[in-house]
Amino acid sequence: MKNVKVFCGLTLLLLAGRSGWAGQASLPGGLSTGPFTPGFRLIETSDASRSFPSADGAGAAARPMRIYVWYPAKPTAAARMRFDDYVRMTLEDFRPSSLPVPLAKGLDPRGLAGLRDQSVESVRDAEPGPGKFPVLVFGQGLFFESPLSNFVLCEYLASHGYVVATSPLLGTLYRLVNINVEDVETEVRDMEFVMAEAARQPYAEPRKRGIIGFDLGGMAGLIMAMRDLRVGAFLSLDCGILDRHHTGLPAAHPQYREERFRIPWMHLTQAGFIRPEKDRAEKPSLFERKLYGPSYLVHVPTTNHGDFSSYAALGISCEGPGYWNAPLGAGAKPLYEAICRAALAFFDGHLRADRGRLEEMLRAGTSSDGPGLRIEHKAGQTAPPTEAVLVDLITNKGIAAARAEIERVRAAFPGVTLVDESVLNWLAIYFQYWWGRESEALGVSELNVVLHPGSWSASDSLGEAYAARGRKDDAIRTYKRSLELNPEDPNAKAALEGLTGPIKK
Repeated sequence: MKNVKVFCGLTLLLLAGRSGWAGQASLPGGLSTGPFTPGFRLIETSDASRSFPSADGAGAAARPMRIYVWYPAKPTAAARMRFDDYVRMTLEDFRPSSLPVPLAKGLDPRGLAGLRDQSVESVRDAEPGPGKFPVLVFGQGLFFESPLSNFVLCEYLASHGYVVATSPLLGTLYRLVNINVEDVETEVRDMEFVMAEAARQPYAEPRKRGIIGFDLGGMAGLIMAMRDLRVGAFLSLDCGILDRHHTGLPAAHPQYREERFRIPWMHLTQAGFIRPEKDRAEKPSLFERKLYGPSYLVHVPTTNHGDFSSYAALGISCEGPGYWNAPLGAGAKPLYEAICRAALAFFDGHLRADRGRLEEMLRAGTSSDGPGLRIEHKAGQTAPPTEAVLVDLITNKGIAAARAEIERVRAAFPGVTLVDESVLNWLAIYFQYWWGRESEALGVSELNVVLHPGSWSASDSLGEAYAARGRKDDAIRTYKRSLELNPEDPNAKAALEGLTGPIKK
């Protein structure tokens, strides 16, 4: 499969960002707001299905969920929030409270005091704009756990017609976040909780859902994209999912299934983290391995992880050990603008079917007046129905009706594994013994052999199904086929001896 490559420079910065309602509104870093005022509300609730240390330290309580929600609001003369409002919420998110290190170490005291007094674009509890809007859930990153780390992108997307919701990143049983399967799963569950809450808001369009993941949130977002059939687009920001991470994540997660990763995906990461194409041809990255749906691999010319966060737009002037190797500098702001506009173009193109910005971004040439984003684009194959859809079809419509549809899909997607062998085998057992649908169990076993003709196990199970119904000749034929595929199949040997007498060697 050939990749279509487009080199996008700072011309991305010139892509039209619709002006704010007053024509002057802009976010930190110079991003123009869209046609909506970004509204903001904080939802304080809890997930009663999970526990967390209680605030008084005396025991356990339901897991606290503080959900930051930005949404498209009507024009208003109400006062905008101050940056200090976000800082104060951050101080309430974590125990014990402390100023986020990127701010405390990234700015001198005078610069920090001035920043805290500045206005942001959001208006708290503003009246929502007319209509319903796509919902995006944002997964936060390790060492960038506060929603403060990504508020600029959230406000920007809200001003352009998106509901964006997120929550602070906390570990499973304490504040500390570990890079392991348990804490990735915890972030996935947090993001799912946040998505459900945001989708219930009256201004949300729950049928249009997207995910954004930064750093560890990108790992969690990928798992969520693989297991939530309702998600329509996934944007990952500088996270370790392109190649194998040294921790083994996210592939170590039990629900990491690349065949389920079918939705549009844009991955923006440091250019140095992307291996040369020749190397990737020999050892494919996730970008090459992903078969279905459009994918965009964006080479961002920076070595600073912080350039993918709101801190790039805040005039960071001091080195931040553990966050960035050197001050982000003046070049970080226009680069961050390009990242934000790429995000908007991506979601417009795939959640709204408004491909204007996306196509313009892909057509944009190189620019000589500053660093550029290089984008590799792969259209991807059309995806067949998911395994879940086909199993649900068999379960609800019956094997006879489902068989005809599956044969049509099989003809359209030759060579594609439509339903895993073990799933069909297990489904036949359910039909035979637990769901009272014995007459359909044989049909499921027959379908399993058709879809997996090289599987001795599928033939063995079908032999059992024939024998249980007294179809001796069919059972013998099928058991013999199992032994052709696996001469050591003990069940087939024993069954054939029972049906025909001892097998001659």
